[in-house]
Amino acid sequence: MTRVLPLAVAILLACSLPAVAFPVGPSVDRTLGSAGGASVADVEPDGWLAPSGDSVTSGSGYVAIDASATLDADADRLESRYDSHLLDARLERADSDAERRAIVREETETLESAVAGLREREREAYRAYHAGELDEQQLAVELAAVHTSAVVLERSVSSLSDHAATVPDADRDEEFEALEVQTATLQGPVRERIADVLRGETDPTRVYVEAAGSGVVLATVQDGHFYREAYHADARDPAGESSLHSLGESEERIAELYPEIFPTARWSYSEVGYGAHRGTGTYPEGTITVYLDQATTDVYREHLTLRLDRVDTTPLGEETEDGVRLSVGTTAPGGPAVLSLSNADTGAPLSGKVSVDGRNLGETDDEGRIWIVTSRGSTTITASVGSTTIELTLEGSAIEGEPTSNATNESTSAIR
Repeated sequence: MTRVLPLAVAILLACSLPAVAFPVGPSVDRTLGSAGGASVADVEPDGWLAPSGDSVTSGSGYVAIDASATLDADADRLESRYDSHLLDARLERADSDAERRAIVREETETLESAVAGLREREREAYRAYHAGELDEQQLAVELAAVHTSAVVLERSVSSLSDHAATVPDADRDEEFEALEVQTATLQGPVRERIADVLRGETDPTRVYVEAAGSGVVLATVQDGHFYREAYHADARDPAGESSLHSLGESEERIAELYPEIFPTARWSYSEVGYGAHRGTGTYPEGTITVYLDQATTDVYREHLTLRLDRVDTTPLGEETEDGVRLSVGTTAPGGPAVLSLSNADTGAPLSGKVSVDGRNLGETDDEGRIWIVTSRGSTTITASVGSTTIELTLEGSAIEGEPTSNATNESTSAIR
């Protein structure tokens, strides 16, 4: 990785997480498709941003490692470097406005270098995952570290911007706007929750990963919600000539890209700056936030949150053994799926232990259900109720939406 300033080198080395600290969790058919290139984002029929092209790498990993000391150390080092009190002292010691402007310029350039280095670290993580050098768990942990550092850098940019406003003729609004957008792009709701897991602040979780070229999708189920984030660097061109000159034009473009979700949601729009507009739609199942590049007119960033108690699923497969039925209802590839245990004769919910690909997920709830994130590859589900054990394997084609041979044909509406 190329880093511009020695300070940035120190910051990013401090943020590095040794791969040996994170044992490999089970993966699911990580490589799909041929070896062709891919990067440009597609909005799939189910209304979600997804990688496109001939070479898509996907799978899931289990994140349950307590690396709080490492993550916190990353943040502490950055916090100490960009402590606003240190900047206050430097500006107060300056003998002239010219010297103060030089300090603001120097701090801005240092932050630009640090953010550029963090972006390079993220890109390197994507490349390593796609090349098979990182597994899903290692990628998730690396992106959680990037998120943690980006949060600190975002606060530092805001602090520097406030200080610059007190210095005559130190206007650097364009640089600050660009830095704010760039640091926000390095963050995400799934990364945030992975970081919480690593700090021991919430339960272990299974993370689904999908990558193609410069695009990546992360998804997880936690606390009754499904969280998904997608980012595609090739859809971003902040220096390009704008083709969307107003929020109204961006609204029309979002309506075109999300024909299923758009009519059912209440939308709000805002200017992000640095050549981007944001649209947030709230609909019965949850909330979606999309970031639209004004030059490419494509969505380059998307965050999705769904309430699982409002998600409709399509019956996908079931297996019965000794009066116990295991059934699966799914939504979309990489989306939430519900595993249900019930009495085959009465339909009454049953409590049982469930594992996916050999990894224990826990027990079903009072309604006999437990939620997971589906993979595009093969997934083996094992459930135990008393002395009865049931195993059900879902192949990639089934997860794409084709019912298995023992699945029912009746279905409810899919996620919009």
